[in-house]
Amino acid sequence: MNGENTIAAGEPFDLTGAFGDTWCVSVTPLPLQESLHRMGVHVVSDLPDGQALASLRSVRRSTVTDGSVLLLAKPADRGTTVVLQLEGLSGWIGSDPETLGDLSSSGGLACSIWSDPNRTEVLCAGEGRVSAGLDAVTGRSWVQADDRATPGLASLVASTGADALAGGDQWNSSQRAVLALRTITGVRLSDELCGDPWTGGFASW
Repeated sequence: MNGENTIAAGEPFDLTGAFGDTWCVSVTPLPLQESLHRMGVHVVSDLPDGQALASLRSVRRSTVTDGSVLLLAKPADRGTTVVLQLEGLSGWIGSDPETLGDLSSSGGLACSIWSDPNRTEVLCAGEGRVSAGLDAVTGRSWVQADDRATPGLASLVASTGADALAGGDQWNSSQRAVLALRTITGVRLSDELCGDPWTGGFASW
């Protein structure tokens, strides 16, 4: 976990400004290929125009009949992987507790942030299970009452919620979620990290 003062580090990246009202970003402690495999992608390919492809599929979601969802990934800081999903009609893979828990089962923390209209959430998993979460709109946090697997996570998530609200109206809920992600994982989202090119593939969901 990264305890840096993220507020002092600059304005958080605006995912809603970049992708609209619906998106999911996950940070995993695993290499890229393993992250995608655990999220249901069996064939991984280079996708130099991945963001455009994902946006097009999201717009034309009603014509996608095979149940597939495109996941885009790229390496991030400290050996982590960032995974982006823009097709959310059938739900967010990164928000599934079993999937997120599995991404943390080999050690380290896995964290997902996602947005639907009027709702922006943060989930964090450690030692194989989801153990804490944060409502990025209200700043309210929760932690498993019997959680002993990730000591310090409860206070970290709670302080993250307070820090997010300290930004007041200058930040939207997606920026608050990005701030939480950065505090918990140490990964700073940016135009470069969230833009093409990507590596990815299709998962059934």
